[in-house]
Amino acid sequence: MALESSSDVPVFEGKADIHIHSASGDALPTPEEIIEHVEHNTDLDVVAITDHDELEGAFQARELAAKKGYRVQVIVGCEITTLDGHLLALDIESPVRMLQSVEKTIEAVHRQGGICIVPHPMSWLTLSVGHKVLLRVASSKSPTIYFDGFEVFNPSIAGRVAHERARNFNRSVLHLPEVGGSDAHHLHLIGTAYTLFEGKTSDDFRRSLALGRTSAHGEFWQPNAQFEGFAALQLKSLVVHPTQKIRKAIESVWGGRHA
Repeated sequence: MALESSSDVPVFEGKADIHIHSASGDALPTPEEIIEHVEHNTDLDVVAITDHDELEGAFQARELAAKKGYRVQVIVGCEITTLDGHLLALDIESPVRMLQSVEKTIEAVHRQGGICIVPHPMSWLTLSVGHKVLLRVASSKSPTIYFDGFEVFNPSIAGRVAHERARNFNRSVLHLPEVGGSDAHHLHLIGTAYTLFEGKTSDDFRRSLALGRTSAHGEFWQPNAQFEGFAALQLKSLVVHPTQKIRKAIESVWGGRHA
């Protein structure tokens, strides 16, 4: 859970985009293209690659950034499909089984020492954690079942339709640390939403989030930005990626029955 800091005024130096998709999932840019773009064309200090139920792109991006000695630091992440909506898991090294309750998914992420973020909360345009589930998790008595952060700025159409409602609900009821993530599936959309934090490194980001000392910012996409490369994305989203996800879902359910 978020902790209180002894300092009164946070000094935000670092900038992170913790919600980026790659060609290892249903997006267009490869992990290498993402890292090259972030390093040379943005002022981001930290990024997280968060493909749907897939870690390979995040591992590739982290390895490339380290091998080239780049300034940008990569957090391995994943957007996990739960029975209650999507969940962003950061700082994990092993896959988490999809199609579990959000509580079981959170426990699995926290067992790895990972971070659980609610992406595009309360949105009716995509698989999102809704009002009732948010309250259910908030009222849990388990010390391992809690959200570490709340994505109050997601610049996509899916994020925009619930932006005010989700932000107001968090500030009035949940009081979770606020983050922003671009949910980018194209290079030029990376960094259109971001999280400011104290420090500059990925460790600083983790510490700042745990202390509740983060700030979410961004600008919503125009329709032409949302639909650029639409045909190629639709092919991946409707044909290639679902085939991969069906296979993973079968493997996940089968593996869960025989674990």
